Amino acid sequence: MDTQTLIEALRNLVPAELDWTFAIYSTSKGRDGLELDWNLCKMKGVAGWVETLRTVLLEKTTVEKTVAAYSPFLSGKEHIGGVARTDDLIKEQISDILLNIKNGLVHAPEDFLSGVLPKTVGFAFYGERQVEEGQQPERVLFMRRGTPFLASGKTRLCTSEGDEIVTCDKPLLKFTPATDFLLLDGNAYFLSVAIEKDFALENRHFAIAAKRLSMVADAAIASNYEKLEESAMSAKNARKFIDFDEEILQYIVRLGIVEREEFLSTYGVTVDQSGHMDTTDPEQCELVIDLLCCRSCLDPLGRLSFGNNITPRE
Repeated sequence: MDTQTLIEALRNLVPAELDWTFAIYSTSKGRDGLELDWNLCKMKGVAGWVETLRTVLLEKTTVEKTVAAYSPFLSGKEHIGGVARTDDLIKEQISDILLNIKNGLVHAPEDFLSGVLPKTVGFAFYGERQVEEGQQPERVLFMRRGTPFLASGKTRLCTSEGDEIVTCDKPLLKFTPATDFLLLDGNAYFLSVAIEKDFALENRHFAIAAKRLSMVADAAIASNYEKLEESAMSAKNARKFIDFDEEILQYIVRLGIVEREEFLSTYGVTVDQSGHMDTTDPEQCELVIDLLCCRSCLDPLGRLSFGNNITPRE
């Protein structure tokens, strides 16, 4: 997945050919963390708005930013984090979002200022193209964090009719042609850091870290797996496992004891007499995690270093 892939997908998108829904969401805390509660808003001309978003992405965003594999350490200012829709990181959230948009209740714009509905956190444009029976429909999703409605509770909203100033008694819509999250052609793109909280990615970091740590346990190359696991499941380190590289792990497994010791010494990792990576010490655990999760300054397999290719967040 790269910048050109996104550009081509955007060029091939013809908003007028899809059926569009304007959806608004609020957040609530559920048993498994943050949940998004969706409502649909009656809105005509959505395809025209989506065309504006598409144009801005093509003519500005994709020129100013580059697409890289999603990482929690990726800078939203310079990069777009790309991830497959089927990736463990987001597949459950995406399925829930699309299902809830399809089943959401429909309201008029006025309803969102009545105080009856929860406070709007963000909104989305959802497009779908029906295909032949038995095939998956084409689905496109643009998400933006922030309310699109201008409420008149604290500020009088006015407009002009000729030489007369008239107070608006209906909600006004503030539309900024920017996108925080995009689902397109089976790929998802995080265009800003702000939207990540709505995908509860912090909780997913721990789940993915646990899953990938099991590979390290199966490889049986850590002298004290429990210590390594304890260090890895800290909030700081769990995020790193998004970038876990199984190729590095398997490469270490294949090395003999002497070769392994020589190889790991480059990264400050020590090896015991049995050829196990020393993970009895917290500092050694940190080095092992950085090595397996591509946080080292040097790429162990001679590829372009992740650390040199990504601008860290501030």
